[in-house]
Amino acid sequence: MANYQATNACTWRDGRYIPGTTQDIRQGVFEDLGQCVGVMIFNLTSIRNQYQDYYPTSASLALTRTGAGAWGSERTMTLYAGNQTGIPSLSSSTNINAPRPTKVSSAYNYDISAGQGDKIINISTALIDSIGSGASNCLFIDAGSSTTHYMSFMGRNDLTKIVLTVNWESRTTAASAPTSCSLSSTLAEGNVTLSWSGAKSGANNDISAYEIQYSDSTNNSTWGSWTALTVINSTATSGSLSVSPPNIRGDFRRFRIRTRGMAGSAYYSGWKVSSNTVRKNTLPAAPTTAIASPEIYSNETITLTWSGAAGGTSAIRGYRISSRTSMDNNTWGEWNELITLNLNANSGSYNPVVTNVSGTYTQFSIRTIDVLGAISSEKISNSILCNITACGEPTIFALSTTIAEGSLTLSWSGATAGAGNAIIGYEIEYSDSNDDSNWGMWSPLKTVITSGTSGSTSASPTPIRGHYRRFRIRTIGTAGSSYYSDWKVSVSSVRKNILPTPPSILIASPTLYETPTVTIAWSGTLPGTSPIKHYVIQRSTSFMGNPPWTSYETLATIVSSETSGTYVAEASNLPGTSTRYRISVTDTLDAVSAYVTSNIVTKNSPPTAPKIECPMSGRSTYNLTPRFMITTGIEPDGQTQIVEVRLNAGQWFNSVDNPELFSTNGYLGDNTKTVFKAPALSYGSHKVSIRCLDSDLMTSSAEIVKTFNVQSSPFQLITANVTTVKATHINTLRTTVNTIREFHCMPPIVWGEEIISLKTTIERWPQHIQELRAALEPIITRINEFDGTSTFDIPPVEWIPFGVGRPKADVMIQLQELIQIL
Repeated sequence: MANYQATNACTWRDGRYIPGTTQDIRQGVFEDLGQCVGVMIFNLTSIRNQYQDYYPTSASLALTRTGAGAWGSERTMTLYAGNQTGIPSLSSSTNINAPRPTKVSSAYNYDISAGQGDKIINISTALIDSIGSGASNCLFIDAGSSTTHYMSFMGRNDLTKIVLTVNWESRTTAASAPTSCSLSSTLAEGNVTLSWSGAKSGANNDISAYEIQYSDSTNNSTWGSWTALTVINSTATSGSLSVSPPNIRGDFRRFRIRTRGMAGSAYYSGWKVSSNTVRKNTLPAAPTTAIASPEIYSNETITLTWSGAAGGTSAIRGYRISSRTSMDNNTWGEWNELITLNLNANSGSYNPVVTNVSGTYTQFSIRTIDVLGAISSEKISNSILCNITACGEPTIFALSTTIAEGSLTLSWSGATAGAGNAIIGYEIEYSDSNDDSNWGMWSPLKTVITSGTSGSTSASPTPIRGHYRRFRIRTIGTAGSSYYSDWKVSVSSVRKNILPTPPSILIASPTLYETPTVTIAWSGTLPGTSPIKHYVIQRSTSFMGNPPWTSYETLATIVSSETSGTYVAEASNLPGTSTRYRISVTDTLDAVSAYVTSNIVTKNSPPTAPKIECPMSGRSTYNLTPRFMITTGIEPDGQTQIVEVRLNAGQWFNSVDNPELFSTNGYLGDNTKTVFKAPALSYGSHKVSIRCLDSDLMTSSAEIVKTFNVQSSPFQLITANVTTVKATHINTLRTTVNTIREFHCMPPIVWGEEIISLKTTIERWPQHIQELRAALEPIITRINEFDGTSTFDIPPVEWIPFGVGRPKADVMIQLQELIQIL
């Protein structure tokens, strides 16, 4: 069941629609206003969509009667299906001129009960058929000129009061045949494709299959009866099938198809006949003539010619050519296909490749092929005969050398061609021996392509040094291997050169050098099978003989045939650079021996600069024989070192020749500590220069230079029981202590309190003395613990007790004297 509410409604009267006069729909005549026709429009698209697959079993129309006319009495409503034009839109209240609706259906009368309100009228399904089929676009009530049956119903002001209800029942319709059916080709040798499209299901009748039949004809005009071919199960609206042409060449075949549906055979479609037909291809005709020439050949080109071929229903595409052979021109072997030749002509020619076996007969078969691949019967040509002789081997075959390192040259002459067998090249083989007497198997070397009767080519000796190799050659011709010449063996053999043996001794000297010149000496070279030509010397470097080493580079090529020799080379002048050399020997065949590597030589490296831990440059001392604390650097070559010290512009003192001046003396190792005690100096400014020398070549490190002052004593004479120790004495001691601390590379002391004459109390002086002693003790410790000897140590200090009150003279004198020896 489906309900369709009116989409528009209006009353027509006297040539126009009157929404401006009334919103109701009316029928009949009220008073003298003219005939009224009440038009109702529904959703025609929805109804017609339903109508495609369903048919109406019953229908009703719901209207609401209003209080117009004799509303209190039962009246007859006359209902039509028809067509209207010009009805105003719902949004319009303007009266519009338009023709009266036309009637499509008969009049159907229904009694409407008395009274206002909702009325439901069961109406004829013929009205729905008219709308659903598209014959009508509206329903309308029309009592003509009757005043008795004048009635009014609610209309466009409330379309919910106009509802058409239809009860639908599913309908079943036949399937539709394909609209298109054709064959992929109208001429065929084998199967073609039958294609169709445009089929449709029926209502409640989905596509289930296609039924296909065929009919044959000899002339494409008069057809035989239809014969069932197949049924294709498919639910698609299109499809295709591979079908065959008639069995009889030249006949025609057409096809027809119909659509089957799920509803059964009563609802199959009608037949659709293919729009074209297919004809069975007719065979082409073989050539009428086929001639091969020359009839007797040796190495000539064979030409096969033919003519008289013809296509059938299809044009000629080409020819299939085969050959067969015989030794007696009577008993023949099997056909061997040579080529399928594309040629759209009824005649042609071809140059087949034929046997070069002398005494052999050959025939050819030609078949015509059309564009559909159909093949004619065969046409067999005449017989041709091969007559060929062998080539002759070279009369001379020689080698360019009997000892070789690399390639050698093989040369030959005197070869001859055979009948029908032109020279096309030479085949060369080799055989090896370890004694030039007992030979191994022959092995292929190469084939030289040439048409000449003489020639040359390169070859190699055996890869095993000292072994021998010989060669043989034969002539090859166009007739093939059955007609090659005999072998010609070389008169001599070639021996693989034996390498020279490199020197057994290779020495570079000196192993440690200062001047960048090195002598390289070698001996013990042994020649191979060829004389010595020259030596090649190469070198590689590294730092201090440690990896990585550089790649070897060629230093010199020494032309010499001797078994020993020397060479003076310029060596690296970069300290610490180590060099190693290697040498190889080359013979007159440019064969190179293995390399022999020399010992390592090294450019001498000076020691690194010593470290001076005292004095601090620019500082002062009160000691006329000051101490200098020295730590040696590193000697990269592993040699011992000699420490040298020079004061001002004087002589150099060293740890070997002047041992009395050094706490640790002689030849020193790396990072060795020693104290140099200077000879007596004068008061004033001085300079000290310090360096280290290596013990072998006496190369020097960088010089370390320090400046310093030797100051005279700043102390006042203090006499026991005479001199009173004052603030100035303590302050002088404080100044000299800090001067000595800085000389020994120690920071100055920040004193505990300021000492002011006539202000600082005597009771604090013992603390000031103790503070001075504490500032001096680290200097003594540094001097005494600097190295492992006590040679220039400060003797142990036994501090004099200072009691209470003012410091005694001996306490002060002890401090003054200590300061002057530090």
